[in-house]
Amino acid sequence: MELEIDSTGTSLITGILDAIVNFSGLLIGPLLKRFSYRKVAFFGSLLSCIGLILTSFANSIMHIICTYSILGGLGTGLSLASSFVALNTFFDKKRGQAVGFSMAGTTLAMMLVPQFIHVLLDAYGFRGAMLIIGGWALHSVVGACLLRPLKTDNTKVTEKNPNKTTEIESLLQKDSNGVAKKIGNATLCSKDNELMKDEAKKQQNDSSFLGKIMETFDLDLLKNGVYVNVIIGLSLYYVAESNFKLMTPFFLSSIGLTKVEIASCLSITAFTDIIARLLLPTIFDRFGFKKRSVFWVSCILVGIGRSIMAAQTKGICLVVTFIVIGFLRGATLVNLNLSVSECCSLKKLPSAFGMFMVFKGIFVITMSPLIGYIRDVSQSYTLCIHIMTLMISGTFFAWSFEFIFDIYKRRGKSFLPCKNEVTTQGT
Repeated sequence: MELEIDSTGTSLITGILDAIVNFSGLLIGPLLKRFSYRKVAFFGSLLSCIGLILTSFANSIMHIICTYSILGGLGTGLSLASSFVALNTFFDKKRGQAVGFSMAGTTLAMMLVPQFIHVLLDAYGFRGAMLIIGGWALHSVVGACLLRPLKTDNTKVTEKNPNKTTEIESLLQKDSNGVAKKIGNATLCSKDNELMKDEAKKQQNDSSFLGKIMETFDLDLLKNGVYVNVIIGLSLYYVAESNFKLMTPFFLSSIGLTKVEIASCLSITAFTDIIARLLLPTIFDRFGFKKRSVFWVSCILVGIGRSIMAAQTKGICLVVTFIVIGFLRGATLVNLNLSVSECCSLKKLPSAFGMFMVFKGIFVITMSPLIGYIRDVSQSYTLCIHIMTLMISGTFFAWSFEFIFDIYKRRGKSFLPCKNEVTTQGT
């Protein structure tokens, strides 16, 4: 390699890249409110490709951080989020299949592209390889152009307006003096009062700077307890998942596996992961399973499987464990982002997904170094894997409490009408 960068510098470059990708979520909501997802994805893809091309001229680590980590990370974050919003807009019933196919392609590329990059590095060196990769990545700009916004049918809107006017005219029946008669249910006055109150609240919010910020970034989502519980749980799983991927090769090496055996185990996991991403979304969409429920069950099974793997040594049991873990991992990751879109409206999805990206970045920055510190102190990869399982269990139990509370809340609401009927019959 033409640039001499040690492991600390490499960790710094990848760490800043991951942080920029996640914290770019702050811009997703405001940008997609003003521009279409095709324009944002186009700009993000172009920015990422420019970052890769400029990295080929790097002479220092700071140059790589500015071009590859900051410029490329910002473009990658914008393009990924815009593409996810576009998929959710294009697909409704088969949304899981669409996301599953796209993620399967990503996993397949992550298996094949490193081999291609290794060939490029041997043939052209670092600068030539980065320049070719940057030119190759320009295909994403063409892909972003294909994200055409859906055309809305204006005839439906125009058809609804006359119905609303006829409703109002039927409610307001004027006498010969021009005075509106009172309607029997007296709902018109209450509706007018509610509209006036809503308009007054909107004017107050618009006049205040804080109200404008809340409206721009849709910060009212943080008032939704379900949404907050979802993004915290998903962020915990994301931290456990990213750290497990980094530590798996070192763990396998610590129990005595050779490089060929380690590569075989990782390939088996990746293969079953792709199979799960291709097959399971079709089955889940067919039977109407909720994405969040599938993630809830799959994540705890992934955690248990990884703790079982940590207790294994060489043998068939270890290979079988990797096959099961890879399949469950695919089922979990397919529904990771879809769990966010399931707990909010499509209108607020850009801000909701962007906020989730920010939470991921915060959790990675705060918790990943803690896991690394525990590894350095304990000198045990097994302990770290069990801690990651504990983090996943936190997601599982937090969501379980929410589901139980929701069940009791629904039962209470269904019991109230029965209680009122009994009291009215007694009177």
